Amino acid sequence: MNAVSPFRVGLVQEQDTAGARVRVIFPDYDRMQSYWLPVVSPKTQNDKAYWIPDVGEQVVCLMDLRDEAGAVLGAIYSAADTPPVDSADKWHLGFKDNTAFEYDRGSHVLNLSFQDGTDVTYDSGAHVLTLNFNDGTAIKYDGGLHVFSFAGASAMSATVAAPAGITLSSGSSEVTITPSGVAISPPLPTSSTVAQT
Repeated sequence: MNAVSPFRVGLVQEQDTAGARVRVIFPDYDRMQSYWLPVVSPKTQNDKAYWIPDVGEQVVCLMDLRDEAGAVLGAIYSAADTPPVDSADKWHLGFKDNTAFEYDRGSHVLNLSFQDGTDVTYDSGAHVLTLNFNDGTAIKYDGGLHVFSFAGASAMSATVAAPAGITLSSGSSEVTITPSGVAISPPLPTSSTVAQT
């Protein structure tokens, strides 16, 4: 007598989002529908992870011999739903709205991209952190060159609000802005245009 495989590949038909459960149909078994099956999660007690398969998603289930109880082990890729990347070095998490989180251990680059076109990238090999906004404004710090740069889009304006004061310093030179006035050290020459205004 042949042993019955406890593994089933099926399609999610219904979701119980409150209970983190789904019902699955098995096309290879006359489209048999399962009872409610819990979805396996990496953590559920002190730390909690939650992500439930979509309706229509192809999943692998571990079932008992009567197909009465079981659990959804996870989703699998197919010809219809292909992998988002092709690399043994990448970890990728992509969402329906085109937001994505990706790390490439080969190039040491971490990238977070949002659905509006904004993205954050850190290249730990080059020590460069870049923040690009969807309007063309970019903020960048190059840790190798020790250079911070800020490039605004044509319609961008910048505001710094610090009620207690602002200090800009470079070497022994310093400009301090407080509610009582502006102090420059060392003082500007009396002939300076800035000092006379």
